[in-house]
Amino acid sequence: MTEKKLYSIQLDSEIKAALDKHQNVSGSRSYKDAIANLLGIDTPQSKIKKTTGVYKEHSGPTAAIIDAAILRCWEHEATRWQEQKAYFRGNHAVVSSIDKTRAEIINAVKEAMGRTYSNGTTWMSLYPLWFKESLEAYVGNRLQALKAKGFIDNSNVYTRTSALDSAGVWTMISNVIETKEWDLLRLVSEEIKPHKQLNIPDLLRPRE
Repeated sequence: MTEKKLYSIQLDSEIKAALDKHQNVSGSRSYKDAIANLLGIDTPQSKIKKTTGVYKEHSGPTAAIIDAAILRCWEHEATRWQEQKAYFRGNHAVVSSIDKTRAEIINAVKEAMGRTYSNGTTWMSLYPLWFKESLEAYVGNRLQALKAKGFIDNSNVYTRTSALDSAGVWTMISNVIETKEWDLLRLVSEEIKPHKQLNIPDLLRPRE
C-alpha cells in the first residue's frame, strides 16, 4: 500500500486556539481529524462515528452555518443562565427550558443569511435561489437533525404551556450547550466568510 505524503503546517496562536476548540467540541482525536471535519473529508474516525443526516442534498450553505444560526436563537437566555450559575456557584441557577417558535427561528436564520461580512458578501447573495425557494424547508430539516443529536426538542413534555403546538415550538434546555461551544458557534457565524467551497457537516458533538 502506498503511504500518503504528509505535510507540516504552521498556525498562529489565534487559529490554533480556534482549532483546539473545534477539536474539543467535535470529539476529534487529532488536529488532522479536526481539520478533516471542517473540510468535510471522511477519516477512519468520522466514518465510524458519522451522524446520519435526516435531510436531502441541497444547494445552499453547509449544514454547520445553518445549525449555528439556529442554535444561536437560544444563546442569550442560555448564556445568561450560565452567568448566573457561575455567579451563584450553581446553588441558585435552576435549569430551565427555553421555547422558540418556528417562525422566530426561520426569521433568525434569514437575518443571519443576510448579514454582510467584511468582504462585502452574504450567504443570501451567494445562494439567492436557495434562499428564496428552499431556506424554510432546509431549516425544518436541520431542526429535526439537531433534535436527533439531542440539542433541542419539540415534544409537548418539554413545553411550558400544554396548549402550545409542539410542531411549531422548539425547546432547548439551558445547560445543553457549554460556554466553549457557544464561543465556537459565534466564531462560525461571525468569522467564516461566505464561500461555496466550505463544507462542515458536523459542528458540535451529539449530546449523550
